[in-house]
Amino acid sequence: MTLANILNMMTKPRWGLGMLGTKRRGFRNIIGHVKGIEDMGSLSQWTASQFDPTLDWNDVEWIKKRWGGKLILKGIQDVEDARLAVSAGADALIVSNHGGRQLDGAQSSICALPPIVDAVGKQIEVHMDGGVRSGQDVLKARALGAQGVYIGRSYIYGLGAMGQAGVTKSLQIIHKELDTTMALCGRTDINTIDKSILLPGHYPA
Repeated sequence: MTLANILNMMTKPRWGLGMLGTKRRGFRNIIGHVKGIEDMGSLSQWTASQFDPTLDWNDVEWIKKRWGGKLILKGIQDVEDARLAVSAGADALIVSNHGGRQLDGAQSSICALPPIVDAVGKQIEVHMDGGVRSGQDVLKARALGAQGVYIGRSYIYGLGAMGQAGVTKSLQIIHKELDTTMALCGRTDINTIDKSILLPGHYPA
């Protein structure tokens, strides 16, 4: 808490009272169902204990066979892992650095995307997430070969501002921006989008 935060909240008494009356949030699919997990503190300890350093690509194949459904791997950042994902039987992969949470010096998703698309794009669906804030960002990712993109922060902002209607509004804004940007690039079909709409020298090779 800072003085600026406090002064800001004082100008919003209705919001402040509403927040005071709001129940504390928790992960209901885990808290109360997993032994020893009763609060957010014990949840973080349990989460840290779930990481298995022995996990390898054979486990991915095992999960795929046991699951029997579509398998999408998120967090692919280099060509070698993309090829291993194909070999392991993944149906799609998501080029992602998890928002920089795991390693803040990791390469951005948009920079990692083109070589991965070049290497495996004809064998597997390649999607991307990270840094997608507008319709223009969606179009750039598509132009560099992503068949789909994922967003997080944009709709979370909408949710925080207006609830469910805000999520709908944020998606409508991105859709409108995408539509307008395509029109300004002289394209009416998303399937015709490629690198030719991008300014040479201003995108990852």
